[in-house]
Amino acid sequence: MNFLAHCVLAQPGDGFLAGAILGDFVKGNIPQSLPLELRAGVRLHRRIDSFSNRLPAMKASTRRFPPPLRRVAPVLLDVVADHCLALSWPRHGIGDLRTFTARVYAAIGHYGDWIPPRGNEFVRRMIETDLLARYADLDVIHRAMEHILARLELRHLGGGLAEVLNGSLAALAEDFDVYYPQLEAFARAERTEVVHWARSTI
Repeated sequence: MNFLAHCVLAQPGDGFLAGAILGDFVKGNIPQSLPLELRAGVRLHRRIDSFSNRLPAMKASTRRFPPPLRRVAPVLLDVVADHCLALSWPRHGIGDLRTFTARVYAAIGHYGDWIPPRGNEFVRRMIETDLLARYADLDVIHRAMEHILARLELRHLGGGLAEVLNGSLAALAEDFDVYYPQLEAFARAERTEVVHWARSTI
């Protein structure tokens, strides 16, 4: 899952919301110095990622990508999932989209001292541009996917992205409606476990 979905699956709680973002930047063992709820939020982020990688409906979605993109399709699919979530916000989201994203940014601000240096610039730009809300814009999704390919030194595969976004998006949205409720159920059940884990490791 990408940032917007992680945030919706993580809420409520500022630590969980911040952890939904910082989970991509905290590497290795989760530091014991983090506040308890933030530690639990980072742990939940990782548990959701692990669970989503095993979901049959998500694996079916990756097979909708052109063969040259299949190896990186799981990473690209996370971005597509955020687009599907933003477009179906009345069904899967919480209140108004921009009101929700403002809550996320406030939560990140509350835990700003614990943002790893490697995440500072990205988080700053995310807040300044309201990136989470802009995932509803197909052009933003396209650029995000191009950035991923560039980061992986696979920029030459970028031509296949148009095929995904123009030809397969409806089918990917149908897949999303299958796997996202499964992720919601998993996240609800997992919240108690990650809080117990965070307390046990203090």
